[in-house]
This record gives sequence, C-alpha cells and structure tokens, in this order.
Amino acid sequence: MLAALAAVLALFALAAPAAAQMTVEEAREAGRAMGNEKRQDSTLVPTDNARAEAVPGYAGTSLPEGAYFGDPERLEAAGQAAKSANEQYRITTDADGSRPTFSNAEILATTSRATSVENDPSTFLAGEEMSGTSGTCTPLPPPAGSDGYYETSCNTGSKVTTENRTCSVSLDVRAETRTIYTYYAGRLSIMPEDGGPYPARAAFDDEIASGVCWESRPIDYCDNMSAYGYTAADTCKSLGHTAVEVKCTAEALGITPGAYHPGYVLATGQYWLSRVDEPTVTTVSRNEGLCAPLAGDSMCTLTSEVCTSSDPVTRIVDGVPVTQPCWAWERSYECNRISTGHNDCGTLEANGSCTYTRTECLDDDPGGSCLVEERIYRCRTPGGTVAEASQYICGNDVYCINGDCEPIVREASTEFKDALVALHSIDQAGKEFDESNFTVFSGDRETCHKPVFGLINCCAGKVSGVLTVGAGAAALAGGPAAIAALATPFLALFACSQNEMKLDIRDRMGFCHKVGTYCSSSFLGICKTKRTAYCCFESKLSRILQEQGRIQLGKPWGAPKREQCQGFTIDEFARLDLSLMDFTEVYAEFVDAARLPDEVETIAQIQQKIQDYYDLHGK
Repeated sequence: MLAALAAVLALFALAAPAAAQMTVEEAREAGRAMGNEKRQDSTLVPTDNARAEAVPGYAGTSLPEGAYFGDPERLEAAGQAAKSANEQYRITTDADGSRPTFSNAEILATTSRATSVENDPSTFLAGEEMSGTSGTCTPLPPPAGSDGYYETSCNTGSKVTTENRTCSVSLDVRAETRTIYTYYAGRLSIMPEDGGPYPARAAFDDEIASGVCWESRPIDYCDNMSAYGYTAADTCKSLGHTAVEVKCTAEALGITPGAYHPGYVLATGQYWLSRVDEPTVTTVSRNEGLCAPLAGDSMCTLTSEVCTSSDPVTRIVDGVPVTQPCWAWERSYECNRISTGHNDCGTLEANGSCTYTRTECLDDDPGGSCLVEERIYRCRTPGGTVAEASQYICGNDVYCINGDCEPIVREASTEFKDALVALHSIDQAGKEFDESNFTVFSGDRETCHKPVFGLINCCAGKVSGVLTVGAGAAALAGGPAAIAALATPFLALFACSQNEMKLDIRDRMGFCHKVGTYCSSSFLGICKTKRTAYCCFESKLSRILQEQGRIQLGKPWGAPKREQCQGFTIDEFARLDLSLMDFTEVYAEFVDAARLPDEVETIAQIQQKIQDYYDLHGK
C-alpha cells in the first residue's frame, strides 16, 4: 500500500503541462474508430477453438464483447450496472456503509499492545490454553500514554536587575524690577520758543531712537501745566498746542527747559514728573537639580517625562502675570544593576521526570566567557491516557477482555496503521495546499517571552499538561475569557499577552514545534529577556510531518530569531518517505479507518490546482 502511495505522490509532484483534454463525445468517437479497426484485424480474432482456448478468458470463437466495438454507450451502461454487484467496489466506495471502521481503542490495541506481545510472546502466551483451565491470564501492558515530552529551561550566570526611579523637574521664574521715569514734553504748533513749561519733545529723540525712552500717550497741553508751577492762560486752548507723555528707563539727557519755566517739576525738582520701580519678567528656566544624579548615571536611561502641574497656565510672579503650558514634570528612569553568581535551576535538577540535555549561551556576543547560560531539560508531560478496564491475554494464542477470550495473531503488523496515517497525510496536504506559492504544511511563527531569572514565564507550555484538540479548539474559538480559563493558570496573572496564551494552548494541543530561544533584550551584552520561537501548524499531523520530513530532506530549522516556518514545496513533499516516519503520537487521533475515495479525490483536486496554475502562468 505504501508503495502505491509513493507512486501517487510522485505523479502528484511531477505533474507537468498536458495537452488539452478531449471531450466525452470525442473520446467515444475515438473508441468507436479503434474498435472497428481492431475488429477487422484477423490476427486478433480466433477462428477456431484451439486458438481460442490458448487465450485466457476465452471459451470459444464467439466474442459477445464484440458488440461493444461499435456501441461505446452500451459499454458504459453495462459497467454502471456491473459495479453495484462488485464486492471490491462496494468496500472501496463504502456505497452501502459496509466498510469496516475502527475506534481509537481498537487502533491502539492493534498497535502498541500487539507490539508488546509480539516482542515478548512467551511472557503473555506460554502455557495457556483456549479453555483457560491450565492457568491464570496474564495482564496486558497498560495503554500507551499520550503525555510525551517537552523542553523547558533555567539559567545560570549574571543577572541584570531593573529599578524604576523617578525625580521632579520644576520651573523657575525670576522677576526683576526696573525704574521708569515719566516726562511731559510739548509739541509746538506756532513757534519753537513758545514751548510753555514743558521740555521740548525733540529733546528725547536720541533716547527714543536707542530704546531708552518711548512715547506712552498723548496728554492735554493746557490742563497739565500746574505740575510745573504754571497756570495756563484763558487763550491756551485756542493756540492748538499739544503735549505727550514720555517714559524712560533712565534719566533723559540734554533736555531743553521750557519757554515759560526752567523746565523742571516743582514737586520733584527734576525734569521728570515721576520715578517708579516697576516689576518685569526677566528669566524662565527648568530646575533639573533633583534629576541630576539619575541623568548622570550611565546605568540609567530616561524612559518618560510627564507634566504634573499645568493648571492654571497663567500665574502671578512678583506681581507680573506669567503664562506657561506646564509648570512641573516628573521624569522616569530605568536603572540597571548587575550581579553575578545566579542560578535558578534547582527545581529542574530536583525533578526526577526531567533530564538535562544541553547548554546554550544567551549573550549578544558569545565569544569568550558566557555571561548568561541557558540549561535545557527534557521533561515528561504531565497527564496521560485515562485508565480503562483491565485487559488480559490467556493461552497460546488467546486474547481476553473481561473474561471473553478469542485467538489472536502473534505477528503484529504495522502496515495498516502506517498506511492509515499516510492517507491522512495526503488528506491534510490537500487541506493545507497553498495555491499562491505551491507549498503544503506551512506554519505560523509565534513567540513568547520570559525575563532571565524572573518569576514571569509566558512560555510555560506543556508544564501544566496536554490538551485534547477539541478542548483547545473550543477555548481558542471562545474568546479572551475562554482562553484565559484554559491557558496555564499563572499566565493570566502576570504580564502575558493574549497571543502568548493562545500559543500556550496550541502548544499543549501538540500543534507547535519549539524552534529555540534567543535573547530579545540585553544590557551591556548581558541578556535580560529571552524569547522562545515556535512554528505552529494546523494539526498535530502537520507538525510531525514537518519535524520528521525536514530530517529526511536535510532541511534544518533556521535560527530561532529568523525562522519563518515555511512549508514544503511540492517537490519536497513528493520526496518524503512516509513509511520511515514515526506517527505513534497521532494514531489515537484517527477514529475511522481510511476513506480511500476521499483521499483519491483530494489527490485529483491537488493535481487539477497544479494544472490550473501552469495553464494560468504558462509554465
């Protein structure tokens, strides 16, 4: 059977562009023409009994099948009528539901237990008889467990401890005062010497040009003379003179006295009317003194700065309104501290179900002495097959279940189960065939993380036991709550993402292959966080085909940081020898025996997809 499958796969892989297929009617015409041609060939038709008897299947010179030569439709109808009475056809197509099926328990009993008996028949069969009167029955070995093994790891070496530190930054606003001198200056409209008591406006030209003085507002010329000890005449307003207020940050120089007065103010004895100290904002700066120690620490890195005081944005500082979008901040730093001599392998070393396998270095640059080592252990997966009723074997060739004994065959055959898995492999290839790149059994890259020497472990996987495909699929379809409920319990309690919980479930279902671990974040070359990469497939069978098929093809997995879980090309899949693969893990997954027509139809569909691709692309 396996040889036949290999032939089918070879045809499937080597499919090439073919000529256009003839129609049914064209085929019938060609058959009719060939039949007429052969009927006229006397060398093909026996003319006497002696010649007829020399041909197997012939009983005389009459050829009733010759009636089909000119009537292909009659041959087709006769074939349809004959197939319903053919036993082999009925079994192959399961037309009447008579094809035998096998349960998981029957398959397991036929394989693992029969092999145990075959390997040591004297232990189970010697000295017993069919009647069971000459001795007691010998218990059969327990059913093969589905627990299997998984890899887990621990670390030794240097540890980077991360501390989160904060500090405050404030805003320093300093206000200075300045002296403001106020003057009144006259603008003459009749003649220059008619300036009244005010200094002339022209006397301030140089200070105004340099920015020391500026005109602040116009004033009434006649109403403000009293400050200079002068009373305006009744005709003052008719003269049309104007005046202006001038402010200066220093005393003005070179002032010319007014025409009616020496030009100084009686109240001050100076040319200026008033001198006032006014506040003004001069500097706004950030006070980062409290953060200076962290900013200067090479082991600390600024991670964020958040405004902590922004209301109100306008505040009064020394009598001056100041507007700033933020008045204080909080800075966060991540500070690393390095210590040596750490080891968290005690639990695995003490676990009797775990065996040390190898050590890998997690350093960024593994040259020289390794700063952080990963020690990898192989552990037995918790759980297994639920115990069933005890089964026994009695007599020389006797098999008993609960007291009912039947003869058995000592030579346990593995061909049936291997052929069964091979057919399912072809079926799975049809389901996973990727028309875009002509590959089968492609996987999805998934990763999970674990801090080195940390408590969080989002890559727990099978540490909490295996899951049935049904339970895992139901949880994945049920959404976040269902996923959290079925994932390894402590994953939901720490900083593990939804994708990591999904990976945990798929790994425990047996769908994922662990590619390896790599360092995802480090400090000064010392690994802080590691990630484990997996290739997850659509089924357990797909994973096994990838794992064992890559060995046959000499196609190793890529580095954990780069592996993209690509599938097999059609040529690669055709080169696989399924008879050399160990499918023990999936025997119990198959409930029914192989359905040959379904698998043949799948092969035909794949071949048609290949032909369609060549027709489309002209290759």
